[in-house]
Amino acid sequence: MRKSTKFLGAIAGAGLLLTVAVTPAMADVVNSTVSGGALSVTTAAPALSAVTLDGITTQTSTGTSAAWSITDARGTGAAWAVSASATDFTSAVGSVDTVLRTIAVTGLTITPGTVTAGTGADAATSITAPALAMSTTSQALISATGPNKGTYSVAPSFSLAIPANAYRSNYITGSTGAMNPYTSTITYTIA
Repeated sequence: MRKSTKFLGAIAGAGLLLTVAVTPAMADVVNSTVSGGALSVTTAAPALSAVTLDGITTQTSTGTSAAWSITDARGTGAAWAVSASATDFTSAVGSVDTVLRTIAVTGLTITPGTVTAGTGADAATSITAPALAMSTTSQALISATGPNKGTYSVAPSFSLAIPANAYRSNYITGSTGAMNPYTSTITYTIA
């Protein structure tokens, strides 16, 4: 009897093993659709320093702006560029000064500075951001050859060369007091 009990126990144990081995595993397929986001740039205007004309030398007005943010959330890794164009600088007509005064925008240089990759972004090694003399025609200011997905920042500086023979800013009223500063509109696009 003893031998048959062991033998029957061995057969029952083998049957359990075979049952476990034959049972199919359960599996689920999990799907997630990932859509591309936007390509965007957020800029900030600089405040340029005041200058006093001396009639002899070109004066330089300089300034910086708050950091800019460039985001490529398209998920494609395709190249992109931030382009810029600007209007000539003008000082609006006042009550005494009746002639609109201008300084050519070609005297304005924007230096984007170092491009810093944000957390989780691709390295910024293929992004170029050299100093750019502005024009009324759109030009590439910051370019990425790709893949450059994620968010990047720059802290640009600005420099405006003011010719020695430039006109002073126009007075708002009278011939003393507040003046209409020279202003330019810079337009940025990203594509």
